[in-house]
Amino acid sequence: MRILHLSTEGLPDWRIEKSAITSQSQGHDVLFAGSKSPFKYDRNTFSKVYEINWTAKARYGLPYYWSLVQKQLSKIIKEARPEIVHAHNIFSAKMMLDFDLPFVYDDHEYWSKHSRLLLEMEKLNEIKTEKANISKILINMPKRIKRSLINRHVNHLWTKWEEELVSSIPTITVSNEIANDLRVIGNSDKIFVVPNFPMKFETDGFKSPQPHKSLSSVYAGSDGHNKKKYPSRNIDGLLDIFTSQDIGELTIVGWSGELFKNVKYTGFLDRRDMYNEMANHSIGLVPFKKHWSHGYINPNKAYEYAHAGLYVMCTNSFAPLRVILKEHCVTFEDYDDMVSKLSYFKHNLNELYDKRLKLFDYARSNLIWEQNAKKILDAYRAC
Repeated sequence: MRILHLSTEGLPDWRIEKSAITSQSQGHDVLFAGSKSPFKYDRNTFSKVYEINWTAKARYGLPYYWSLVQKQLSKIIKEARPEIVHAHNIFSAKMMLDFDLPFVYDDHEYWSKHSRLLLEMEKLNEIKTEKANISKILINMPKRIKRSLINRHVNHLWTKWEEELVSSIPTITVSNEIANDLRVIGNSDKIFVVPNFPMKFETDGFKSPQPHKSLSSVYAGSDGHNKKKYPSRNIDGLLDIFTSQDIGELTIVGWSGELFKNVKYTGFLDRRDMYNEMANHSIGLVPFKKHWSHGYINPNKAYEYAHAGLYVMCTNSFAPLRVILKEHCVTFEDYDDMVSKLSYFKHNLNELYDKRLKLFDYARSNLIWEQNAKKILDAYRAC
């Protein structure tokens, strides 16, 4: 079977690639179509990679720009001749409704909630603007009005698209919390949960965690490269805490920054080097300040921490993490609570080491992509 993976984003995208590898392992031919990526992609997962010029105006559903992308996709489909399409976001899935081909919708983001985040970000920007001087307010007024209209448009549009898709198309998502919502929204039982766990081959060579003589924590993320400040990923004050409190060191994996006391950066690391770096530390942090959206967010960094031999600490608003990790993580209410718990572990390294061992064993038995991957194939069969 020929399967076309379709996205508005480009490669590399590890969740898309894991889905493709799952199909490939069953003898299927996998292809990809998406935007041109600024990053080098040299893996041979896909037998062919096609480029599509997605624009913001197409994602807003504006007819002329939508039709331009539609023509590109039509040409690709004629050449690739896929038997099924795996659409990896709401835009590509909505466009597939225009074609007479079976497809599944992979709802990574829970787009109706994501669009609500955009509205919240707009309000936060308005508050910042109101603190500026009157001349800046007047200069920025046209941009503010335009952005407000766009965000309200996409909030309505993406919510409508999501309901349309979930009610008619087999849908894959990342957590039971999102799946339960989608079953109600779409009145559908064709909802399949595939958490974003690592693949088995990524973690097979890992040795059992080693004890450490002092406490050090890790935060992994792309925040340093993300110009948008999402309120759901607020880590304001985190670095100050580690420079001012006696709670060990913090290593930030994935981006570069100014060096501070007790804080260091690794810059970008490939996945193998990322795991190797994480193994040098004891605690993996998911330290975003409480936000309403956390009930639907299932950060894959927590599962990467677990496989690297770290113990996971997260804000207690992350319901999916608490459900999946069970007793193998510790949660905190706010940064004061986080400091208190880090201080405790700093003086109880043996207890922390025991928790790391238990989570590592739990991860190897339970937090593996392949344990849920067959649900992707089930979704294909449900088309």
